[in-house]
Amino acid sequence: MSLRVEFLSGADADLQEIFNRFEDYRQGFGAEFITVVDAYLARIAVFPEIAPIYFENIRRQVIRDFHTASFYESEPTRILVAAILDLRQDPAADT
Repeated sequence: MSLRVEFLSGADADLQEIFNRFEDYRQGFGAEFITVVDAYLARIAVFPEIAPIYFENIRRQVIRDFHTASFYESEPTRILVAAILDLRQDPAADT
């Protein structure tokens, strides 16, 4: 059985931002990224506990080829994607 995957608005914005950055880098690279993310999310929808717990109920699935990760919560009827982040970012850079 596969769970429904839903994005919080912030995760949707994260995905679009990373897509745009990859497309700016090389045309078609953003589309490759989306294809890989879709495959990871499809796997998570079937095996929600595949990724380790990162914080409280949030799990982190690293997408190695793109140095990103999806952060999600598994609920009984759905997967709730909270964020998709570039792991190479410096969290202190925004302060």
